[in-house]
Amino acid sequence: MKHPRLESINRIILQAGHGGLQGENYDPGAVDPKTGAKENLEVKQIITRLSHKLTQSGLTVVVTPDFGLRRAVEFINANYDSNTDWAFEIHKDSAANFNDKMIKRMGVYYHPVSYGSKDIAEVMVDGFKRSGANLTSWARSDTESNHGSLGWIRRTKMLAHLIEAGFIEDRVDDIADEFFAEAIARSICFALGINNRK
Repeated sequence: MKHPRLESINRIILQAGHGGLQGENYDPGAVDPKTGAKENLEVKQIITRLSHKLTQSGLTVVVTPDFGLRRAVEFINANYDSNTDWAFEIHKDSAANFNDKMIKRMGVYYHPVSYGSKDIAEVMVDGFKRSGANLTSWARSDTESNHGSLGWIRRTKMLAHLIEAGFIEDRVDDIADEFFAEAIARSICFALGINNRK
């Protein structure tokens, strides 16, 4: 059953983690020391696919400019509706010693005291697992992050979650991008009660 907080949602906002526009202090996020793959660039590839999939499912989707965190939060708070929009920042986790295994572990950070945030995150993780994600995929309070809390979740006026789509040291090819984009799309649709992504 769809959580009551999602009843009025009619638009999805997608932001790539880290980044920053040209002329600013660009933050690539995590970087794989072996391949040089950069988190911000890799999650943009996922978001391009994800946006298309969500649009195909009948959702209105906004992909924000490649702002850093502060400007991204200011932008969405100024331009979008706290009652009808659901905001996601997409990241990749980082861990050593991957060997092209496609671990497929995903995670969702939520706001621990925002109404419905935890319940919705847990439904999303169920959606990830139904899509083939690793059974160790998780939902965690942002207080469990390495930063103690997450600005994307704390400073946005609307419902906001942060997704970790695998690891930067793992596969970052078209197959991986397609898997994570489809798993996130299915999870969002699952949470919203949209049944056209079987």
